[in-house]
Amino acid sequence: MVRWLTLLLIPFSLLFAVEILSDSLTTQADGSVVAEGNVYVDYGDYLITASRIRYLPKEKKVYAYGKVRVIRKDGTFEVTGSEAYVDLETETGYFLDAQGRFRSFYFQARRVDKTGRDRYRIEDGDVTTCPPDRKEMKLCFWRAQVTDRYVFSFSNSLKFFGVPFAYTPLAVFPVGERRSGLLPPLIGMNTYNSFIYIQPFYWAISQDRDATLTLDYRDRQAKGMSLEYRQAFSPGERMLLRLSYYREPAPPGEWWEGRNRRSFRENRFRLEFSTSSGGWKLGLDLPSDPYFFEDVYFSQRRRTTPYTLSYITYTRSSGDYLLFINLRSYYDLTSDTNRRSLHLLPELSFYHRPRRVGGVYLSLTSSFTNFHREEGLRSRRFLFVPRIDVPLRVVNLNNYLSLSLLNSFYHTGGSWDDRVMTFQLENRLPLFHSLSYGELSLLNVLELVYSFSPENFNNPQFDSFDEVVKENNLKLRWSSSLLRSRRTLAGLFVEGGYNVLESYRFPTDSALVEEKLLPFRIRASLYPFDWLTLTEDLIYDANLNVVARSVSTAHLKMGKLRLRGSYISSRNSRDIRIADQYRVGGEIGLRGLLVGASVTRDNLTGKELYRQLYTGYRGACWTLKLDYRRTYYGVQKGYIREVYLAFNVFNLREFTLPLRRR
Repeated sequence: MVRWLTLLLIPFSLLFAVEILSDSLTTQADGSVVAEGNVYVDYGDYLITASRIRYLPKEKKVYAYGKVRVIRKDGTFEVTGSEAYVDLETETGYFLDAQGRFRSFYFQARRVDKTGRDRYRIEDGDVTTCPPDRKEMKLCFWRAQVTDRYVFSFSNSLKFFGVPFAYTPLAVFPVGERRSGLLPPLIGMNTYNSFIYIQPFYWAISQDRDATLTLDYRDRQAKGMSLEYRQAFSPGERMLLRLSYYREPAPPGEWWEGRNRRSFRENRFRLEFSTSSGGWKLGLDLPSDPYFFEDVYFSQRRRTTPYTLSYITYTRSSGDYLLFINLRSYYDLTSDTNRRSLHLLPELSFYHRPRRVGGVYLSLTSSFTNFHREEGLRSRRFLFVPRIDVPLRVVNLNNYLSLSLLNSFYHTGGSWDDRVMTFQLENRLPLFHSLSYGELSLLNVLELVYSFSPENFNNPQFDSFDEVVKENNLKLRWSSSLLRSRRTLAGLFVEGGYNVLESYRFPTDSALVEEKLLPFRIRASLYPFDWLTLTEDLIYDANLNVVARSVSTAHLKMGKLRLRGSYISSRNSRDIRIADQYRVGGEIGLRGLLVGASVTRDNLTGKELYRQLYTGYRGACWTLKLDYRRTYYGVQKGYIREVYLAFNVFNLREFTLPLRRR
């Protein structure tokens, strides 16, 4: 607010440093200078117009009358009024019947007085982000005192279609730089609580440090607080510390039904820490129990977080190499126990970037990883993969040859008996061709790929480096795009091949298939209209007559209507379904009315995993939405139904109030 008040009055103190254009310019008997009729001033970043301007040189006072208008040339500020006055010596003055716009905010006030340096008094004003012809919601105040640090506003009312629905006798807002103060609270109720009040307090400690203290009161569930501390060391180096503590009533309430009672904690907490400095990054995220996120947070994204991650990483990079040290520990929030979670404790990697030696490029990938878990497959792995890339020019064609020497050693069962020592050879020959006819053009890329690896290995499988299979494959890849006047109408990618070794691994379950013809990969996209997109991505095994994986999607956008749908399925080598799920959803807006829905169903379990229905209204600068969600929780083997009321004030921030959860 201080900024637009300064923009409002200060330009008048600069008027007479420039030439003023007007219909007439006269000097009065008292020595004052009067400009009348279409007075126009162009000074620096401002354009100023008025019907009449009177300047008193001795008193150094300026008066402007008759639809006084101040415009900033960059379009960020504009104000009009009936009269303005500036005392150039004291830098005080007033602006009557002010109304205008600063960026996305529209304001008006009966009177604005500049009482001192960076001090203002405003009488009978209001502010809104609604356009002037649709002020459906506005914040009105009787009087406000404004400094360069705070706005003290008295008798404030938030009016909705002219009807006040929220009132406070006094409000204090920090302005200018970051200021300490209360942030907007969350007030509501849900199935388990008849009253919820969450109040954050912001503390601007210094230019590079701040903190937020949040008090969380719920009349039945856990009550607690959280402290978040943030500090910046440099543009790329920051620190975050968040500590949340909640006291759960004992014995636990009905929200604990269906859960593992061994996970119950009266004292519940979450410790989160992250920082970076130099090449080091450190993160810690430790909850007291697997249900902490579900009980404490209200956003769907945070409440359905599957795991937390604690880590220490170090990265050192130069023009030739990359050194990476990594320790990762996962906390599984979808299970009552964390004993089967796979951790990397530690992982050390060294990568040497391709370096030209003569006519070839040499590179190296190496790592040591300790794959650790309390229950299940675990091992230590040493990986050493030198690689040679040879670019060749064959009959005016670019050919790319690469040779990788794979060396992996696994320490399982107390020895290093499991090992992979082999090589992979790949040769790629791309061909480019395009056709044009009128506004239509067809772009084609045909790539012939040969790959060879001599052996299969029964090594442990942890990541993509462990996927080493015997192959002697010749593949053909075709990528094509159809365009009309530079707009893409369709796209197609096809990949197929032949295996000389007569065996390959099935894409979904890695079962050995002793056939020559490799599975086909087909990806097709259609854009027949600007409002319609259709895609299909599938892998088909012609030997077994099995569609290993299929992902079908459709998006429709027509006016205010949005529809989307997807179907995902996959089968193993025995033609048994291992995934079968569809998602559909849509939204329509009619004259501000919003209606939307989405459904996710898993056909294997016969369960509808997620359902959302919402309806609301979008006004000129506000939104009100009632949101119903039903989520299936496999751990509890049942559904959780939730109802939320969400509203957005002035299109600035959305507030979500929980109303029901069971």
